[in-house]
Amino acid sequence: IARVGISKQRIARIRELAAREMSSGRPLIEDRRFLEKLTAVEIELKTLEITQLRVVAADAKRGNTGRPDPASSILKIKGSEIQQATTALLMDVMGPHAMPFHEPATDGSNLPPLEPEDAATASPAYFNTRKVSIYGGSNEIQKNIIAKAVLGL
Repeated sequence: IARVGISKQRIARIRELAAREMSSGRPLIEDRRFLEKLTAVEIELKTLEITQLRVVAADAKRGNTGRPDPASSILKIKGSEIQQATTALLMDVMGPHAMPFHEPATDGSNLPPLEPEDAATASPAYFNTRKVSIYGGSNEIQKNIIAKAVLGL
């Protein structure tokens, strides 16, 4: 539900692309503000991964009670937020090349691309992940579940 693996792959790809993309004459990965955003997402992702492992271990220890662990709502919320953050970072890396539609990518042209690879998929990925905070129970509903199950409200 948290899609940790997908987010880890996307972070690795963002790092690769940011090392090649230039910003003010230097690789984007060396830009302090970009690196701060990337590092913050990586920390959130590592925290999510550890939380997911703890939930799985606790569930295995507890056995099948027929009731989901309230922490699964936390996994859903944080997982969707991280998926959205990683696609936003990918858009940052692509800059103006991250356009919603790219004709040469689909016309069968033999011309070399003018933009970085992954540019044609950055916008669709970004817009597609907007829905992850909605399906499977919106994040607001998940927060209500946590409030009732964990906090007893």
